[in-house]
Amino acid sequence: MSNDQAKGSVLIVGAGPVGQLAALMLSQHGVSPMLIDKRLATLTAPKAHAVNARTLEICESLGVSAEKLRDIGASANDGGHVRFMGTLTGVEFGALPYERQDDAAFESTPFPLSNIPQPLFEEELSKAIRHKSDIQFERGVECLSLEDTGDAVIATLYTAATDETREFSFDYVIAADGAGSGIRQALAIEMDGPEVLSDHLMIHFSADLRHLTEGRRGLLYFLFEPGVGGALIAYDQAKTWVLMHSWNPATEKLEDYDDAKCLALIEQAVGQPLETATIENVSPWRMSAQIAQQYRKGRIFLAGDAAHRFPPTGGLGLNTGAGDVQNLTWKLAAVLQGNAGTDLLSTYESERRPVAAINSEQSLTNSAKIFDLIIALHGTDPEKTAGRYAAVAADPAAHPEVAAAVAAQVPHFDSFALQLGYRYDSAAIHEPAPIPAIEDVSNYQPSWDAGAHFPHRWVRRDGEKLPLQQLLPANWFSLLLGPQAVWQASGCHINPVHFGNDYEDTEAWSSLTGLADTGALLIRPDGHIAARFDSVDAAAVKTVMDKLLARSH
Repeated sequence: MSNDQAKGSVLIVGAGPVGQLAALMLSQHGVSPMLIDKRLATLTAPKAHAVNARTLEICESLGVSAEKLRDIGASANDGGHVRFMGTLTGVEFGALPYERQDDAAFESTPFPLSNIPQPLFEEELSKAIRHKSDIQFERGVECLSLEDTGDAVIATLYTAATDETREFSFDYVIAADGAGSGIRQALAIEMDGPEVLSDHLMIHFSADLRHLTEGRRGLLYFLFEPGVGGALIAYDQAKTWVLMHSWNPATEKLEDYDDAKCLALIEQAVGQPLETATIENVSPWRMSAQIAQQYRKGRIFLAGDAAHRFPPTGGLGLNTGAGDVQNLTWKLAAVLQGNAGTDLLSTYESERRPVAAINSEQSLTNSAKIFDLIIALHGTDPEKTAGRYAAVAADPAAHPEVAAAVAAQVPHFDSFALQLGYRYDSAAIHEPAPIPAIEDVSNYQPSWDAGAHFPHRWVRRDGEKLPLQQLLPANWFSLLLGPQAVWQASGCHINPVHFGNDYEDTEAWSSLTGLADTGALLIRPDGHIAARFDSVDAAAVKTVMDKLLARSH
C-alpha cells in the first residue's frame, strides 16, 4: 500500500451522470476533483432517459451543449407521447403528451426535456471531462473504505488493473455510488420509506419496430392485456427498446430468463412474432421509495441515488441528483477557497432533502394511479378479468371510466412545476419567502421570490436574442440590478448584470420582479435567488453575503 497526495481536494465515488456532473461543476468552480468508478466502462443498458429542462440548463452552463443533447435524444415525434395499450400492436385505450416538448415550453425554459438513453448522456459528459485537465478520472478503481479524521478523509482505493491499493487524503467526499451505495451503508445512514415496492426485470433488446408503431409513435407503451402487463420503452424506435417485466426473485431464477424466454415475453408484449430481435441484456431492479435520513456525515456527502431512491414513474431520479450536486458543489468550492464558513455545508441537506421528499411522494402517487387504470380495465374480480377486459377492448368509448383513468395520469407525465419550481428555505437564503404547497405538479408558476430559481427570460443584448441565464455566470454570485440601481463594487466580489444596460427585456423590471427600479436580486451560483433588495449598496450586499456564506469576519 502506498500513500499518495490526491490531485483533487474532493473525491467523487461513482461516475454515473450525477458523479460526472459533480466533477464538471467542481472544475468550473476552480476545484480539481478525483472521479472514480469501479466499472471499466459505461453500462450499455439504457436505464434512465428523461433529462429534464433544469438538468439541460445545468449542462449548458457547464459547456455541455444542451442543444446537442436534445439532438441526441428521441425526436418529439417519436418520444412525445405515452400510450396505454393492450399490446404494442393491439387496442389503444388513450394517449397523453410526454412532458413539455412542444413550442410552448420555450416560454419557461430555453431547453425543454429530452429523452436521451443514459449511456449516451454519460458519454457526452465523459467527452467534456476528457477536455478538463484538472479532473482526474479513473475507471476500474474501487473505494474500499473511507476514514474521516475530522480534518480530512482518508480514502483507500483499489485499482484492479494493477492490483494496487493506495491511500489518498481528501478534504471532502461525494458519494454518488448509486441506489445500493456501499458508502451510505458503511456510514450506517438509514433510509426512510419502503425498501421494496415491487421487483422487475429490464429486458434490453434491439429491434426496428417502426413499422408496428406508425401512427402511434411514443416513448412509453403501458400494456394491459391480461397475461401481458408491464411496459415497453422506446429509447430509439429503430433499434433500442426495453421491456419492463414484473418478476418474483423469491420464486424465480434470473438464469431462467434466457434469450428464448425473453424473446417470447417481448413477442407477447408486441402482440405478434418478430422477424429480428436481439436480446442485449437482462438485469433485475427493485422499485423503492426511500430517502436517506442524513445527506451528510462529517466530510462525506451523499448525492443522487445514494441519497434517494424513487419509483421511475415520473423520471425524477437522475434529475433530482443533478440538482443535488449543483447545490453541493458551489458550497464545497466556496469553503475550500476560503470564501465561506463550513456551516454553509449544512444547508445542502436542509435544501435538497425536502425536494427529494416531494419528488418521492409524487413518484409514489404516479405509481399508484397506474393501478387505478388497471382496475378500470380489469375490474376488481380476478375471476372476471378476461371478460371485463374483452368488453372494454371491444368498445373503449363505451367505458368512460377508462378515459377518466387515463386523464388522471397527466401529473405522471407533466411535472413542469417539479422540474423548475422547487424552492429553498435555509440559512443560505436571506429572508426566504414561504414555500407554497404544489397543488398541481403540471402548473409551473415562475417566481422572483427569495429561495426560488430565477425565471427564464428571453432577453436581447446587442440585438441578439438569448436566455437570461447566459448572462449569469454559474461559478459565483451575480447581482441582477434594476434600471436605476447604482452599483459600486467596493470590496465585494460579485458579477453585476444591469437591466437596461447589459440586456433588454420586453417587460418592465418592476412588473417582473416586484422591486423598485433601484432594487436588485442576488443570484447564487446555482441560480436560486439568495436575496432581494429594494435599494442596493455594496455594504448591504456584503453584509447579506457574509450571513449567507456563514462568514464570521
